[in-house]
Amino acid sequence: MSQSYGGTTSERIVNTYRDYAALGYAANSVVFACVLARVQMIAQAEFRFQDIATGKLYDDPELEILRRPWANGTTGDLLARMEQHNSISGNAFVRRDGDVLVVHRPDWVTVITSPSYAGRHDVIGYTYCEGGLGQGTEVDFRVDEVAHWSPIPDPLARHRGMSWLTPVLREINADVAMTRHRQIFFDNAATPNLMLKYAQKLNNETLMSIKERWQARYGGPAGAGGTVVLDEGADLTVVGSSFKDMDYDVVQSAGEARIAAASGVPAIVAGLSRGLDAATYSNYEQALKAFGNGTMAFLWQSVAAALSPLVRVPDGSRLWYDVSGIPALRDGEQERAATMQVLAQTASTLLTAGYESESIIDALTAGDLNLLKHSGLVSVQLYQQTAANDVAT
Repeated sequence: MSQSYGGTTSERIVNTYRDYAALGYAANSVVFACVLARVQMIAQAEFRFQDIATGKLYDDPELEILRRPWANGTTGDLLARMEQHNSISGNAFVRRDGDVLVVHRPDWVTVITSPSYAGRHDVIGYTYCEGGLGQGTEVDFRVDEVAHWSPIPDPLARHRGMSWLTPVLREINADVAMTRHRQIFFDNAATPNLMLKYAQKLNNETLMSIKERWQARYGGPAGAGGTVVLDEGADLTVVGSSFKDMDYDVVQSAGEARIAAASGVPAIVAGLSRGLDAATYSNYEQALKAFGNGTMAFLWQSVAAALSPLVRVPDGSRLWYDVSGIPALRDGEQERAATMQVLAQTASTLLTAGYESESIIDALTAGDLNLLKHSGLVSVQLYQQTAANDVAT
């Protein structure tokens, strides 16, 4: 495919990827903790094909490229990198090149769409340029060669996704500013701002000399806690608020909670102070389960749908995810035992009622009674009394 399409339009990823990655992700511990929680959870899933009719998950050699996407790569490596790109830019692009998958940096990929027709813009391909558009050789790819994952749509674009960082940029900037303020606080003797006042007027040379001597003796963490000896006529005054006066922890934790909410990660799961204040094992377990059933289930479903064009999906099936091997999502042993007991009793009842054993398993696995198939044999208790008497005679 070439760029010779007449009247084509393009949607570039907003050119903020570098800032989001360097300042919003790598330089902010709260954002990093939230992204890390998402990465750690999503990377533990495995891919399977699912029979749409029965809900059964099954393996297939076609899934091998998702298990070994590149040399020494794993499914976890693929999903972790895709989630990083998704959190930072709202988009992830994966291209199949033979028996290898290539994850492209999202701000170096351009989505090519068809000319507008009654508001319709179809994606007709993707352009990749190392270093960004206009920085190198452009390479074009067909739609079926690239998987585009954008779970949160950008309301100002048709095919581009939006990072969850975007709505909380001000919170992130405020958190960075508060962290910088705390560092400056410790750099200045771990005290609020101080002001030296003199009753008499001093010339500029004297003022600079006093300031330099004060900073040399009492400035920085090493000078904290020393005994201050003031010159005659000097008065020491505290200027500004201490951390306690301005409720520093409360203010900062409120921002952390909003960042965690935007990421879809419970604060207690991300290890943030707002969540740890009321942390108990029970609370953590419930939050982890809600995280898996909410945010992560949505991400797993959408990433499976996005990657499906890169594999040959059998008829009547779809690419799906398997989280049975994730320890954090396993129910407690008592819950699992109770669930198995209920299923076993249900299976026994259905078998006694004449339903086929295989259809019982399918129905209980999928939670769909429509999958039950009757054998045509019924219990003797279902015969009318006259029929039963005739048999006895």
